[in-house]
Order: sequence, then C-alpha cells, then structure tokens
Amino acid sequence: MPNQNYATMVAEVDLTTADGTMNCHVITPKRDGTLRAVIVYMPASGIRPELVGIAERIAAMGYVVVLPNSFYRLARHVDIDANRLGDDDYLPVREFMMGLAGNITNARIIADTGVILDWLEGQDGIEASRIGGVGYCMGGRLVMAAVGAYPARFAAAASLYGAGIVTDESDSPHLMLGDVSGELYFGIAENDIYVSDEETAALKAHLPTIDVPHTVETYPGTEHGFVFPERYCFSPEGAELHYKRLADLFARNLG
Repeated sequence: MPNQNYATMVAEVDLTTADGTMNCHVITPKRDGTLRAVIVYMPASGIRPELVGIAERIAAMGYVVVLPNSFYRLARHVDIDANRLGDDDYLPVREFMMGLAGNITNARIIADTGVILDWLEGQDGIEASRIGGVGYCMGGRLVMAAVGAYPARFAAAASLYGAGIVTDESDSPHLMLGDVSGELYFGIAENDIYVSDEETAALKAHLPTIDVPHTVETYPGTEHGFVFPERYCFSPEGAELHYKRLADLFARNLG
C-alpha cells in the first residue's frame, strides 16, 4: 500500500475545454518516481477548503489528484455552506446551487473528463493509462458517468453517498457500467435524505447483472455528507473508514 505520510503540493491549473476554461486543483505528493493519478469529482456545494483537504488526504496516499471545478461554465469559484441549506435566509443560495447543479449533465462531465485525461497524458512523471476516480454526493454520479464513458481508462472508482447514479433517464450512469474493466466501490450513508432507499436498492439489484467487480457498503449511523469535517453530520469514524477503503481500492488496482 502506498505510504500515506507524503507531504503534498497544491496548484491551480486552467484547462481549455470546448465550453471555456476549467480550473482545477492539482495536488501532488512530494515523492520520487512515476505517479498514478486520481480524479476527485465535487459535490454540489463546490470546491470548499474541506474538499481540498480531502483531496490532499488522497494525494498523500501517493497519487496525483486532480480536483476539477465542474461549475466552471457558470462560475469559477463556488463555496456553499451545506450546513445552512435548510435556513430560510439561505434559500437564494440553495436555489443558486440547484441551478448550477442542473447545468452539469452527464455528457458535459464526460467531455470534461476527456480533457483531464488528455492533460494527464501530457504530464511528465504521471502514468495516465489507468487512473482512479472518486466522487462525493453529486460527484458520485459524475464519477460513474465518467467511468462508464472511459471504461478502459479507470482502473478503480468510488462513489460516496452518490446521488443520481440510478435514474429513469436513458443516460443514467448505472446503465453505462457494463463495459467497465476496473473495480467499483459504493459507500452508502445509512440515513440519506438525498439518496432514496429505492435508488440504493435499484443499484444493488443492477450491479450483479454486470460482470464488474464491485462492493456496496453501508456506513452505520451516518448521514449524507458524513466525510466532510465541517458538516453537522461529520462522522470521524465513517470518514476514516472511507479513507481506508479508498487506500485499499487504489492500492489493489493502481499499485
């Protein structure tokens, strides 16, 4: 398993897409040798400092982490306090967030991922032929859409309390996973107001029908957002378990 004590360097990189300039945090562990890469897909609350901290923890496992701003078509910086989404005076912010999230289609995230993959291939010291991915909340949908579109490029991918992985739409991410050649992990919050029991049951029913190594794990006593340290629902035990699961998943498949 990669050493998890590496210091990390954080930079911001602008990547040109067909729709504009996608700003990304790039977190690199200070270590010698060729590195593998992991893309982290953000939740609807945007790239908050706590999310950058999570990306740094993943990078400290020994991987270059790319954290793209998936809202770049409408806003370069979004930092929404998820703890206030239920407050009356925060309703305009909630509506703004929902508008941003509604702009993120699966087709757009697939195109954005292609740009990131191309960029990774051009970087010295990065082995980008097979990478990892992880997404939180909305990012759980995004990472699975990306994996389904680039099944040969993702060696492993994880969704943490991902919302919208199973829908009635023709481009539902779960329908795209049949050709995946890597390993998939789904971490489920036991009490999740954004992911219904029906969606989780549908995901569990679908995965055995495709020939893809996978694990679905429920985190007892947790709520949606439990990985994020500034959330009211933060679970230290759940967060640490999720880091262990990611470390093991990527070590098995990325080396």
